[in-house]
Amino acid sequence: MLANVLEYPAPSLTWQALVTEDGEPFAAFVRGHFNPCSLAGDAEDYIVKAFGDIAPQFADDIKEIIDAAGGAVISQFWLRPEHADRIDDAEFFVIATAGQRRAFPVTGVRFQ
Repeated sequence: MLANVLEYPAPSLTWQALVTEDGEPFAAFVRGHFNPCSLAGDAEDYIVKAFGDIAPQFADDIKEIIDAAGGAVISQFWLRPEHADRIDDAEFFVIATAGQRRAFPVTGVRFQ
């Protein structure tokens, strides 16, 4: 049997940041389950940037939280969208389990 080595470009990982309706950092993630060690090298910079894209103050807050924790703890988990009647046009997510309807896998860090 012959085997051919196929090279595929690395997936483009877009970090997304989530805040609660009270404006507190909730989580940062990339969609899909990846080896957390493979993301660890630059993850903290990408996490800070993702929160900074929401508001510059969030970047400073996340830096402080990550530093106080001794670094970002990256893990695999599941999220699912949750409708919030209180806020128009806002998309909220909650921590989920694999079997829940509309749940999707993520790799990232949770702050709450």
